[in-house]
Amino acid sequence: MVQDGRICKIQESGLHPMELSKDYIRTLPKAELHVHIEGCMTPQRLHELSQTYDSRYRSLAAEILAQQSFQYEDFNDFLNTYKIACYHLRQPEDYLGLLDDLAEDYRLQHVRYAEIIYTPSIPWKWGRSGEGILAALTDSSRRIEEQQGTTIRWILDCVRQFGPEEAWRTARLAQKFQSRGVVGIGLGGDERSLPMSDYREVFLWAQANQLFVHVHAGEVGDPDQVWDALKILGANRIGHGIQSARDPRLMEYLREHAIGLDICLTSNLKTRAWAPLSEHPFHLLYRRGVPTTLNTDDPGLFQTGLTEELVKAVEHFELSVEDLHRIILQGVRSSFLPHDEKMLLMQKFQGELSA
Repeated sequence: MVQDGRICKIQESGLHPMELSKDYIRTLPKAELHVHIEGCMTPQRLHELSQTYDSRYRSLAAEILAQQSFQYEDFNDFLNTYKIACYHLRQPEDYLGLLDDLAEDYRLQHVRYAEIIYTPSIPWKWGRSGEGILAALTDSSRRIEEQQGTTIRWILDCVRQFGPEEAWRTARLAQKFQSRGVVGIGLGGDERSLPMSDYREVFLWAQANQLFVHVHAGEVGDPDQVWDALKILGANRIGHGIQSARDPRLMEYLREHAIGLDICLTSNLKTRAWAPLSEHPFHLLYRRGVPTTLNTDDPGLFQTGLTEELVKAVEHFELSVEDLHRIILQGVRSSFLPHDEKMLLMQKFQGELSA
């Protein structure tokens, strides 16, 4: 029920107040712009893969894994679990299992569009076929679109601490797969490692080849990381970027240039990038007019979904229904779709929201 522009917490129809709100939010059309395929690893999937590959985690039940490995003391502790997840992703079928899980979540949550981040340099580090995995993922994402209507596009991420040579290899792979759904190249990894200037030539080349640029910055690093992403790498969108709230001039720049921030509330909370949630800068950034979207980042590792992220925003920041709709539409505006496709998707979303 909606009253005075807000989702009311009422006791009608036998539903708990937040169950009612969550059910309403679940039915809304959604777009997700920041989700790592490797981070879709759930405790159950890790349990299954550990038995397949006879790893040292094979004797641990999914419930024990969730308690022991899927709880994080800080960002570095999270990265250790991320590495464990990646270690168990050895064949294309392993990645496809994660994509199938994500697609089912998207079906249930009415996610109509997603940009998924894949890091080919991770399998390359273990001598595996990063290209073969990408080919399987893009084929499967086309099948998902045909079967359930969720459009998926791909961003290939470079790991900052791996160096420019691996980034060049990633950029060339991205260009090769543009006709198969790859829309951009990203820079992730440890913000405290190599300077962004080491990657300038790679990203200039990528832009010259009509690839969008997505950069993780300002998650655990300071606002200067965001400035470098914009000025050195020409970022079209920033992954996280929450430290921008510490720099009024940067917030104004992001607003004036319509450069979106992929906000990931549960991720920031669980990695301690910004806690507690009640003090998260999302609300300040949104109210200052910075284009903001809500995303899961690593839904399996953080045990969350896009509906849950929107519910948390409503709970903690007292968003009105109008705010909620505006944030959802921003997911389309900030996407890396071509203009014509973006406008068609925007019209579809607006029609569903109006209904």
